[in-house]
Amino acid sequence: MKNLSFSRIIYFFASLTVSVLAGYYWGDELRLSEKPSEYIGVTFSILAATLFAVISIVGDPSMLIPGNWRVAHENAKDIQKEIHSFNFLFILYILVLGLLVVTEIIEFASWDSYYFVFNIFAGISTFAFLASFGLPFSLTRIQRDRLNQEIRNRRR
Repeated sequence: MKNLSFSRIIYFFASLTVSVLAGYYWGDELRLSEKPSEYIGVTFSILAATLFAVISIVGDPSMLIPGNWRVAHENAKDIQKEIHSFNFLFILYILVLGLLVVTEIIEFASWDSYYFVFNIFAGISTFAFLASFGLPFSLTRIQRDRLNQEIRNRRR
C-alpha cells in the first residue's frame, strides 16, 4: 500500500481520538440543541453528493489516458485503488446521515434509554468530518498523476 504513509496513520489515530472524545462529551449537547444536527445534515448531504459526483467522473472509462491498452489498464487499476478509499468515505457520510435520522426519531419518541446513540452520532460525524480533510489532497494527487502520465505519453 503505497498510499499508507506514517503521517496518514498518525492523522487517522488522532482523528479517531478526537472523535471518541467528541462522542463521549458532546452527545448530550447535540441532543439538547437542534441547530448542530441541521448543520450536520446539510453539510454531509453536500459532501456525499459531491463525493458521488467525483467518484462518477474520475471512474468514468472515458477519462482513461489515451495510449495503448497496457497504459490504459495500468492507469485504470491505479484509479480504482484511489476510488476505493473514496467509497469508504462515501459510506461514512451515508452512515452519518442515517444516524441523524435515527437520532431525530429517538428524540421525537423520547426514548431515554437510547440517548447514547447521540454520543455515537457525535463521534462518527466528527470522524467523518476530519476524514474529509484528506479528500482534496487525494484528488490533487490523482490529477497530478494523470497529468504526468499524459505528458510522458506525449513525449514518446
